[in-house]
Amino acid sequence: MTPLLASTFAVVPFLAGIALLTWVLMKRSYKRLGRSRRNRVIPHIERLPRPRTAWDGVQRDTLAQVERQKVEMHEMARDLNGQLSSKIIILEQLISDSQQQINRLEQLLEKAEDTSSVDRSKFGR
Repeated sequence: MTPLLASTFAVVPFLAGIALLTWVLMKRSYKRLGRSRRNRVIPHIERLPRPRTAWDGVQRDTLAQVERQKVEMHEMARDLNGQLSSKIIILEQLISDSQQQINRLEQLLEKAEDTSSVDRSKFGR
């Protein structure tokens, strides 16, 4: 064998060893990197931090309380609107009934005036 060929055969196992070592180290690095990314991407509810100050919790509670009050006010407005609508209907019915009674009274007055004028004419007045 020539010395150049012999030195080439000695370098090949050395380069193969370096390639194998590089492959193993890269595989370990990707495993660690992937594990840390998975833990960072989707935090579980147990891992969420608690409020650090008393004001953080108060702010969340205040926002929830404001939303609840908005809903209650909306429901109250709807109830009051329904009550007003029913009272308006009743009032319109009463106005209609009173107008009918006014018309009836006017007819009775006219009839009473007609009969009184007939009675007066009989007695000479």
